[in-house]
Amino acid sequence: MAEIMGFGLSHYPGPLVPVEAWPSMLTRWVELGRVKAEDFAARDRWPEGMRQEWGNDEGQAAAREHHSRLLAGYRRLRQELDAFRPDIVLIWGDDQYENYKSDCIPAFCVGIYDKVVSKPFGGGKAVFKTDRNVWDLSPDTELPINCHAAGARGLSKSLLESGFDIAWSTALRHPNGLAHSFNNTVIYLDYEKRGFGFGYPIIPFHINCYGSQLIKTSASVVGEGKDEISPPSPSPARCFEMGRATARYFANSPWRVALVGSASWSHGSLTQKHGRLYPDIVADRARYEQLRASKFANWGNYSQAEMEDTGQHEVLNWIALAGAMTELGQRSEVVDYVETYVFNSAKCFAFFPPADNGARRAAP
Repeated sequence: MAEIMGFGLSHYPGPLVPVEAWPSMLTRWVELGRVKAEDFAARDRWPEGMRQEWGNDEGQAAAREHHSRLLAGYRRLRQELDAFRPDIVLIWGDDQYENYKSDCIPAFCVGIYDKVVSKPFGGGKAVFKTDRNVWDLSPDTELPINCHAAGARGLSKSLLESGFDIAWSTALRHPNGLAHSFNNTVIYLDYEKRGFGFGYPIIPFHINCYGSQLIKTSASVVGEGKDEISPPSPSPARCFEMGRATARYFANSPWRVALVGSASWSHGSLTQKHGRLYPDIVADRARYEQLRASKFANWGNYSQAEMEDTGQHEVLNWIALAGAMTELGQRSEVVDYVETYVFNSAKCFAFFPPADNGARRAAP
C-alpha cells in the first residue's frame, strides 16, 4: 500500500570538508569577485549578528557549533527515514551547472537510472579552498548509488500526461556523477558510513533553482560564467503544482515513498541587496515560522522576484515538497532551524509524517 513521508534538509557542502575550512567560503567569494573586497573588510558595517559569529577567531567557534547542529539534524532525519522504511527516496535538488550546461538547461528533469556511480569526495577547493574531505578519502573514490528506474519512468509518464513538460535523463555527463545536491543528501543521511550504507534507491528530480543567476554564479565557479542574467527558474507556483502532481502519482502507486526537498534557504552568495555577503535572515525567519505552524500551503504564491530578492532561489526544492505535503494533508515537524550570517545560508531540518501518523503527533 502506498504511503508517503516528507523530509526537508540542506545539501550545504560544508560537512564534506574539515570544519576549520568553513569560514574560508567568504574569502573565496571575494577572490571570485562575488563579494566586494571593501564590503568584506568593513567589519564595522556588518550586521551585529555577523560580527558576533565572526568573533575574534574568524568564525572558527561558530563553525564548530554550526557543524554540530547540522550533523544532529541529519541523524534525526535518518532515524525517521529508517523507521518509515521507504521503497523509494525521491530527492528534489538542483544541478548547479554540473550535468546541465549551456547547451540545454531544463526547468525540471527526472533521472531514470538503475544505478549511478558518483565521485563526491573531491574536497571543496572551489568553495572552501581545501583539497581535503573529512574522511581523507581519495578524490577519485567512487560512491555507487542505487536508483529506482521503474518509479522514475512511471512518474515521468504521469507528469507529462498531466501537462508538466518535464525533461528526463538516462545518462550523466558530469565527471562526478550526480549533482552535489543529490550526492550530499545521500552522504549526509548516512554520514558515519560516508553514504556507503544508505541503501534506499533514489530518484533524482532536478529543479533549475538558480535560474537567472545560474551562469553568473554557478558557471563562474568552474570558469565558464559570464556577468549576465540567465532566463529565470520555473515559478514557485509551477514547482508547487508539480509537487502536488508527484504526490498524486505516488499515492496511487504500490510503493512507500520518501519525498525530500534538499536545499538551504536564503544564500548570502545570492542575496544581491546585501552585496552577496550574508543571507536574508528576516525572510528566513518568516518562512521558518510558517513551516513551524504547518502554514506552507501558500508557498506557491510567492513570485520569482520575491525568491530572488531574498536569495531563496534553492527554496524551490522545498516548495515542491510543500506542494506534495499540501496535496496529502501532512503537517510539518521541525527538527531544527540553524541560522547564520557567516556560513552562507540558513539550514532547516523537518519531516512530515504520513497523515494518519501525523494526526497522532503533537502539532508544532
